[in-house]
Amino acid sequence: MVGLILVLLVSGDGECCIAGVDEFLQARELCYLQDYGRATAKVQDLIVRDNGDPAGMFWQACLLQMLIYDSGNAGLLDSFYQTSDRVVELCRRRLKKDPDDARAYLYWGLTELNRANCLSWQNRKFNAFMTMLKVPGLLNRALALDPGLDDARFGLGVIEYFKATADRYCFGLGLIGSRTRAYQLVEAARAKGVLLQPMAEFLLGFMMKEDRRFIEGEECCKRLLKRYPGNRAACRLLRDIYLDMGRYEDVVELGRALDQNIRQTFPNNRYGQAENWLKMAYAWERLGDADSLAVYCLRITSWASYQDSVPWLKNYVREAKALLKRQTRGRE
Repeated sequence: MVGLILVLLVSGDGECCIAGVDEFLQARELCYLQDYGRATAKVQDLIVRDNGDPAGMFWQACLLQMLIYDSGNAGLLDSFYQTSDRVVELCRRRLKKDPDDARAYLYWGLTELNRANCLSWQNRKFNAFMTMLKVPGLLNRALALDPGLDDARFGLGVIEYFKATADRYCFGLGLIGSRTRAYQLVEAARAKGVLLQPMAEFLLGFMMKEDRRFIEGEECCKRLLKRYPGNRAACRLLRDIYLDMGRYEDVVELGRALDQNIRQTFPNNRYGQAENWLKMAYAWERLGDADSLAVYCLRITSWASYQDSVPWLKNYVREAKALLKRQTRGRE
């Protein structure tokens, strides 16, 4: 579930943990509006006020994770993992002082969830799976101590959905989960709003795409884009929904807008550009435009020399070559 486990936290009574809720809402809005500089400054200010509370440091790790996925900058991974380690360290310190600190279990569990997601994005599947196994115990402990921690239910919803669909991604894993329960947990997070609401919307859109509930997934994306115009993650998800729906002209239109956005914002983002070009190439194939398909596939394969340093580029190069080969065979 690449780019979708970015969790923002509030305490059970709806009050942010280290500052007023308005300040965290401002940081969240800046992040989803992709104004990373101002969002980082806001979070740094919150950390300085109380550097012993894990909340601000957790949010800093979330910002790094979102920026990594958006920019394709793998050079930020070390900073993300180091910041995550710092969150866990702060949680452990709090638990030494108070073994029944529900918030410490909450931050710790969601930090491990984010870490597992990032490991999966790096294609470190075993490490991701082993890290994910830590999450339910921590979040269930948080809920046992404070049943009002809806953030823990959100995290458990993520795990529940993975368990329910595990064989789709790792055949033979044999985990047992409930889609119905996963949707209930994440829907509750979206309905209750506050800081978790946008992430719950993203996750529901992804789940609905995966479960072929395309109209509902499209509605999730449109709500996000109305609220956060031009958000690249929402645009990518909507483009993928259209591709699965067979709305290929819409894929091309969205892909062109995304391409321009990525080039302007992260001109060296080969990861983001190649991923977008590949989706457009699949659309061109379905539309029967062999020339446009070749143009986009050749752009990707021309970056083959970077495939060991750019996340997922090796996969995109391989798929682009297969598309070109299939197209060539079709002409014979």
